[in-house]
Amino acid sequence: MASSSSNNVNEIKEERNELRKKVEASQDPISVSERLGPFKKKNGAIIGCLVETQKRDRNRINMLTAIINDIIDGIRELEGQAKLMEVHEQASSDED
Repeated sequence: MASSSSNNVNEIKEERNELRKKVEASQDPISVSERLGPFKKKNGAIIGCLVETQKRDRNRINMLTAIINDIIDGIRELEGQAKLMEVHEQASSDED
């Protein structure tokens, strides 16, 4: 189970990292277009779409990071519970 969870975490991390690269790459066209002067009005709608997409992608990155953290916390909790069960089983065996 831990191996499966680790694979899921790695897949989510990879997706998050790819999304970060996409957001970083989209910043350059936005920055350049904002300085174009007369073309700014024509490109305003396009830039607005890029900015909105970037915001959604950043929100998704935050969500993926939260999911990763929750999965890792869950794995740690399960491991702790498994160890506790082993201790209880060992204590029960020692009493017999």
